[in-house]
This record gives sequence, structure tokens and C-alpha cells, in this order.
Amino acid sequence: MASKFTAESGHWYAQDGEPMYTLIGANGKERNTTLRDARKEGYVPSVTTIIGIAAKPSLENWKIDQALNSALTLQQAPGETIEQFTYRCKQDSKQIGKKAAERGTAIHAMIEQGFLGESDTKPYRAIKEYLDEHFPGEEWIAEDSFCAPKGYGGKIDLYSKSGIFVDFKTKDGLEGKDPSRLVYDEHGMQLSAYAEGCGFSEPTDRVSIFVDREKTDLIAAHLWDKDTHHRHLAMFHNLLEYWKLVKKYDPSTVNNEEKSDG
Repeated sequence: MASKFTAESGHWYAQDGEPMYTLIGANGKERNTTLRDARKEGYVPSVTTIIGIAAKPSLENWKIDQALNSALTLQQAPGETIEQFTYRCKQDSKQIGKKAAERGTAIHAMIEQGFLGESDTKPYRAIKEYLDEHFPGEEWIAEDSFCAPKGYGGKIDLYSKSGIFVDFKTKDGLEGKDPSRLVYDEHGMQLSAYAEGCGFSEPTDRVSIFVDREKTDLIAAHLWDKDTHHRHLAMFHNLLEYWKLVKKYDPSTVNNEEKSDG
């Protein structure tokens, strides 16, 4: 199940790549890591936190669809004002989104456990079959985290020592869908940033794999055109610089200062 502490907060990483999503507060309880904490401790934002600063039309359209579905499915109660009904529809659509996120997290855990040798699940077998067919003989590394000199970090779903980077997403109704119509530039940016963060100026390949939320053995894989890597990396670098300006925090200078002190 998704942690309530990380679902609505950005992900942060220490300079050694250790995930620092939460901290223990002064009251002894776990809480979200904040930008203020990051500035104090020199933490770096995640790749997805950086990309998240940009608008995502596909996600916004999905949220609108969920809100409309709630409005059409629910009925306005007797005596309920339009404002009250609207609020109830919003809360209902938020619950749908929360359940979808939790389901995605659960499926992601199934895949991770498979590649870590802890269990053998449907989504893991489907993905492993695809990878064995298209990239035979590769040695895969799962859930590895890093901190890049440019001032960002991340945890990679899967990559190989030869430089093949794979990211997993979940989606409803994959049956018959064209994988090329499921991906957006943000997905390519994420994989390119991961590759750079692991020291690959030219990744061998980048793959976005979608898993159906209901039929978890149904997947759709998109192999990115190699020519798009540098464009995606440039897009990510621009977002990174924009994020630093907006947040008034450049974590890459922390890394440089530590090296100078050493």
C-alpha cells in the first residue's frame, strides 16, 4: 500500500543516493520531508518531482473525466446545494484516483519482488518474458537509487549493466491499445534522466512498460527511438533549472561544496 507520507509530497534523496522521503519530526512521529529539510540537509529532488513541475494535460484530462463520471453516477441528495453536491463529486473522484494509485503501487511491488527473486507474480512473468525476448542475456538491476552531480536523484525501476533503462506504469483497459499512443515526453524524460544519473551519456535503450491494473499479465511496451534521448534530456535539464529558480535552491552546489571542503 502506498505510504500516506509520500503520496502527496515530493521525493528526496541524500547525496549518497539514499531515499529520504520521510523524517522523524520533533514530536517523534514520521512526517514528509520538506523543501526546508532538503535545504538544511543537502537533499536532492527526484526526477519525477522535477518533471512534476510541468503541466501534464493527459493527467488533467483524466482527472476531469473522473470528476464527470462522479457527477453522472452520483445523485444530488434532497436539500443538498449545488456547492455541496460539487464538493461530494470532487471527493468521490479523488477516492477513485487514490484507489488507482494504490493499485498501481501494489502492482509495482509485485514486479519489484519478482526481479529481486522474492516472488513469482503475473506482471513479473509477463515483463520478464518480454525482456528475455527482446534483450536476451541481460543482467537486470531492480530498484536502484542514485544522486546525480547536477542535483537530482531517483530510484530506477529496472536497468541493465549494458545501459537498458526500463520504467513501469499501470493503466486501465490496455487490451488492443497501441503502446506508442500511451507514452508522453515526460516518460522519455524520466528514462533519459535516469540514464544520465547512472553515468550513461548514451543509454543502449529506453523502454516504457504499461501493466493493466485488472489483467496484470497484460502489458504494452514502448521502445523509445534512440534519436529522442538527447531531446528528452535537454527538456529535463530545462525543467531542472526552472525548478531550482522557482524553489530558490540548487542542490548541485551542495555536492560541489562538499568536494571543495574535502
